Order: sequence, then structure tokens, then C-alpha cells
Amino acid sequence: MEWKTLARSFARSPSRSIGTKVFLLFFCFVCLSVASLGVFSFTTARSAMMAQTESNSGQAIVLAGEKLDMKQQFYLDLTGQLIKNSEFVDNLFQFANASTMPAGELDNRIAAVRDLLDQLILSDPRIRDMTLYSLEDAVPPISTDRENTAWDENAAWVRKVKDGNGRPIWLPIEDRGYRGNSPKPVFAYGRMIGKMNTGSSDYVLLVQIEASVLESMIGGVRISPSAETALFGEDGKPLISTLGAAGLSSLQVSAGQDEEGQTERRDDRFFAYRKSPVTGWTLAGIAPLKELTGATDRIRTTTYAAIGVSVLLALIAGIWLVAMIGSPLGKLESLMGQAAGGDLRGRLRHRGKDEIGRVAEAYNRMMEQIAHLIRETRSTVDEVAASSGELAGVASQTADSSAEIHLASEQIATGAVELAANAERTSVRVDELGQCLAEVLVQQDKMAAAAREAFESCRIGSRDVEELLRKSDLAEIRLRQAGGRVNGLAQSAASIRELLGFMTQMAKQTTILSLNASIEATRAGAAGAGFKVIAEEIRRLADRSNASIAHAEELIEAIRSEVDGTADTMADALPFFGDMAEGVHEVHRHFTNVRGSMDHMLELTNAVTGAVRELEYTQNALSMAMQEVSAVSEESSASSEQVASLCSVQMKVGESLLEISNGMKEVSGRLENQMTSFIV
Repeated sequence: MEWKTLARSFARSPSRSIGTKVFLLFFCFVCLSVASLGVFSFTTARSAMMAQTESNSGQAIVLAGEKLDMKQQFYLDLTGQLIKNSEFVDNLFQFANASTMPAGELDNRIAAVRDLLDQLILSDPRIRDMTLYSLEDAVPPISTDRENTAWDENAAWVRKVKDGNGRPIWLPIEDRGYRGNSPKPVFAYGRMIGKMNTGSSDYVLLVQIEASVLESMIGGVRISPSAETALFGEDGKPLISTLGAAGLSSLQVSAGQDEEGQTERRDDRFFAYRKSPVTGWTLAGIAPLKELTGATDRIRTTTYAAIGVSVLLALIAGIWLVAMIGSPLGKLESLMGQAAGGDLRGRLRHRGKDEIGRVAEAYNRMMEQIAHLIRETRSTVDEVAASSGELAGVASQTADSSAEIHLASEQIATGAVELAANAERTSVRVDELGQCLAEVLVQQDKMAAAAREAFESCRIGSRDVEELLRKSDLAEIRLRQAGGRVNGLAQSAASIRELLGFMTQMAKQTTILSLNASIEATRAGAAGAGFKVIAEEIRRLADRSNASIAHAEELIEAIRSEVDGTADTMADALPFFGDMAEGVHEVHRHFTNVRGSMDHMLELTNAVTGAVRELEYTQNALSMAMQEVSAVSEESSASSEQVASLCSVQMKVGESLLEISNGMKEVSGRLENQMTSFIV
């Protein structure tokens, strides 16, 4: 039975089976978790192993490159020893006179230089030869190889050495060598010797070394079983490879790599580089990525196997989980189908302490409670049938009482309508009274405003009169001061007149004196001629003074006359100013009296306004009271009508209750029949 229930659970759509949902969620979660963890572990391990492999490969290339640098530095040191040899340098200086030097001496010096070169190449048997070429002196090439000493000064390698300006220039591998007579492939380096280092004429020193040196140095370097190790020139072109010429044709690297080592991945291959600080050449190791990641393939296989086992275990656990959940739920579904048909005797027998067990226990309790409810319902149906009879009698009595209340309510509504009409008429009259009071209040406000304006005008007029009074008093004072000054001016004019009289006497005496002086000068004859002229001038001056004094007397007389007139005018004006001041004082007293009256009138106006406003407030209260009376009357009428309507409704409700009680009898009968269909 349980296996059939389990099969039905799997056969259903996930949207209709919780067991299938739980299985799919559990299975997918476990599969995704294990797969994600496995892929993450594999990726992490692969990255760590690749990083370690790349580091080891780069270190191997760096060590091999340093070893190669030591070997090539050894070859460079040989030329350094040669440059520091005093005999060699002396011979170079002597070669500058080779054209005039005896042939025997020249041969001896060439032999001495050749012997030095022979001694140097004995330090390493793989040095093919060393050759010294003169660029300026008439000296033939000096070489440890006596067979062929011919050379082309315009060769490409010679130009490179010249451009190096004394710096060693490493030359790539040549199958026949740079002198064209080598039986084995060689590589070489050349450098300038002369003015820039020894001070002699310029020479080119060429050192050729067998290529087997490079082959032996890079042949032992392997970063993987099938890896390739190659050496590249400064221009990035391949020089030698562990795969031979076939390998060189397919390898290219960019020049200028870091001398500390560098790694990179390109397509399906791994590259490790190191640029030599001695030669400028780049040593590179190239390996297929699949060889470096061989160990990670085994990890990947193990990861996939673990994922497969985890999926199988998840499948088994999921089926067990569905069996634990689906079987009780299927049994529960069957029992609930029986309960839907009326059989409430079924119980779920699951004794577990988990959620399914608690659901089964809750279901059993629910069935017990439903059965108890059915039994209680049967007894309640009997009670409802008895109560429906009593309800029918009460409904009949309610209908009769509602008819009597309806009649009384109609009478109350009629009286309330009359009261509302009277209150409405009274409210209209009160409103008319309110309008009259409002107009009185408006006129009173206007009168109060006019009183305030009049009071303000009186205040302003009183202030202006006070100012006019002050100015009148000041004008009278100023006028009296001006009269005093005019009198002083008259006195001054009299003094000036007396002074002019004195000046007139002096002018007359001067005239007399000038006449006497003229008479005396005439008596003196020629001796008094000059004095006579002076006397004449004095007389003329006295005449002009008399004329000026007469004119001044006329002006003083005119001034005295004007001053007297002004003094008379001021004397006449003083009584007028006194009368005007008295009139201004009288006007000020009138304004003061008017202002007091207006102040009293303003107080009376404010009192009247307050009384009118109080009357308006009383009228408003009366109007509101009448409106409330009217509203209450209308509400009473409406309530009476509503009560009458409710009574009508109550009558209908009583009739309906009677019908309902009859219907309840029928329903209780049918319900009792239905209760008998349940088996408890």
C-alpha cells in the first residue's frame, strides 16, 4: 500500500504533490551544492597548481639564463684581459708606423699579438678562433686561424660592431662562421679596440665560439617532458632551439623581456622568459599547457566521480524522504475523502513525534470534535423546532403593538409640524430685527469714525495754533531787537555826521594853508617855484576832499532818513503783533475747548457702539434659539414620522417573523433529516 502511495506521489505533477516538491528541492539542492563545491575546489586546485608550476618554470629559466650569462661573461673577460695587457697595447701603438717599420720587426710584432690570442683561446677548447682586424693601420688581419685571414670590411657584422662604440656586440649563429671557413656552426661577439679604450688606432676583434656551447647549456633545461627551450636574439628572432630548425621556424617572441623572468600563456602553450643583461638575448621555455595541467585532470576526474556518487545518494535520500512524507499524507487524503462522504469514524494511525505525527494527532482530535459537534447539533435542532413555535406567538403580539404605536406617532408628528411653522415665522421677524440692528451698527461705526476724525483734526489744529503762537512771540521779539538795532544805526549815523563836520573843517583849513603857502612861494620867486607847485596840489586835494565830504553828508542824511522811517514803521507794527498774539491765544483756547468736547463725544459714541453690539449679540442669540426651536420641531416631526415608519416596518417585521418561525420549523425538520446521514 505504501509503495502504491509513493508511486502515485511521483506520478503526480509537482504542483499537486508536496512529496514530489520536497524530493525535487532536496535533490536539486544537494546536486547543485556538491557540483558547485566540486567545481570550485577543482578550479582552486588547478589555479594553485598552475601558479606553482609557472613559478617553478620561471625559476628554472632564470637559473639557466644566469648560468648561460656566466659562461658568456667568461668569454667577454678574455678580451678584457687582452686590452689590459701592456705588450698588446704597445704593439697596437707601434702598428701605427707599420708602413715605415722594417718588415722583420713588423712580423715579430704580429707574431707576438698572435701568441697572446693563442694563449687566450686555450682557456676554452670550444673557442673557434680570435681575429684582430685593423681599420686604419697597414697591418694584415691577425688570427689564431692561419688558414684564411681574408675579410670584408663592409660586412653587416662589421658595421654592427662599429656602431657599438667599444661595447661587445653578440652575433647570432652562422653555419660557416663569420670568416666563412668554419666546419661547424658558430656564434661570435665583436668589439672595437682603439681610441675609446686603449688610445691606439681602431681595430675590430672577432671571437668565434662553437654553437655547441649554447646547445649544451639550453639542452638540459626542461620545464616539462616535451617542453622546448629556445634562445632569441635582441631583435626577437630565434637563434637556437632544443627542437632544432623545425622548432625555430614556429617560434617568435617579442624582444626586451625582463631579466628577472616573466611568464605568460599563449593559445595552448605556456612561455617562460628571461632576458640576459650580458648579451641582450632572451632565453625562453615553451611547454604545452596540457602537460602542466596533467595533475589537475586527475583531480577533475575525481571531482566528477564524487559528484556522481553524491547525486546517487541524494536520489536514494530523496526517495526515502518522499516515502516518509508521502505515505502519511496519502492516508490522510483517503480518510478526508471518507469524512467528506459522511463517515467520521476514520482515524490516522501514525505514532511519530515529528510534524507528520503531530498532524495525525491533530486530525484525530478534529474528527472527535466534529463528531461531538454533530451530536450537539442534533440536540440543538430539536431545541430550535420548539423555539420556533414560541417565536411565532411573540411575532403576532409584536405586530399588534406596532399598529398602536404607529397611530400615536402620526398625532405627535402633526403637532410638531405646527410648532415648526410658528418657530419659522418668529425666526423671520428676529432676522428682520437683526438687519435693522446691523444698519444701526453701520451708521454708528460711521459716526464714531467721523468723531475720531474730528478729534484728530482738533488735535492737529491745536498743535498748529500753538506753533503759530510760538512763532508770533518769536517774531515780536525779533522785531523789538531789529528796532533796537535801527536806533543804534541812527546813533551811528549821527556820529558819522559829526565826524564829517570835523573833516570839513580840516579841509577848509588845508585850503587856507595851501593859499598861504602859494603866497609865500610867490614872494620867494624862483627859489619857491617847487614849493608853489606842491601848495597847488595840496589845494586841489583839499577841494576834492570837500567835494567827497559833501557827497558823504548827502548819503548819511539819506540813511538817517530811511532809518527814522524804519524805526517809525517798527513802532507802528509792534501793537499789531501784540493784537495778533492775543488773537492766536484766543483761537488756541477755542481749539482746546472743542477738543475736550470731541473727546467726550467720542466716549459717548463708543458707549453707544458697545450697547448696539450687545443688542446685536442678544438678537443673534435669540435668532439661534428660534432656529434651534425650529430645528427641534422639524426633528421631532421627522422623528415622529420615522417612528411611524418604523412602526410600519415593525408590523411588517412581526409578520415576517411569523413567516420565519414557520420556515424555521421546516428547516429544523430538514436539518434533523440531514444529521441522520452522519455516522459517528
